[in-house]
Amino acid sequence: MADPAHGKVKHHAANQIAVREDEIGAYLERDFLLRMRGERDGQFNLISAVEIVRED
Repeated sequence: MADPAHGKVKHHAANQIAVREDEIGAYLERDFLLRMRGERDGQFNLISAVEIVRED
């Protein structure tokens, strides 16, 4: 997870925090960004809550 309080350097590895799967929702509600690896190119991206599509 990336803390938006770190501004332009929130994407740096040193500014990332690890969370359990059951904690992700709470962090997204606080405007943290989720670090995810792309399926096609393997590139890591920061994803906001509004970019996540839920398939229930």
